[in-house]
Amino acid sequence: MREGLAVALAHQGGPVVVDVVVDPYALSLPSHLPFHAVTGFTLSLAKQVLSGKMDSVIKTIERNTGLV
Repeated sequence: MREGLAVALAHQGGPVVVDVVVDPYALSLPSHLPFHAVTGFTLSLAKQVLSGKMDSVIKTIERNTGLV
């Protein structure tokens, strides 16, 4: 896997498509979060809980905090 990514990043002849499998619950967050992003994320989690998607919220928390 690392070799394929290294080859793709070293390619100089134009665009490259890299097909990878990722964790659907992984969060993509910058190192510093502005306040509006934190409040939006919190609101999103609250809406998921209130709409009965607690399992999804738990999986997101578990996979991103290393609790499991």
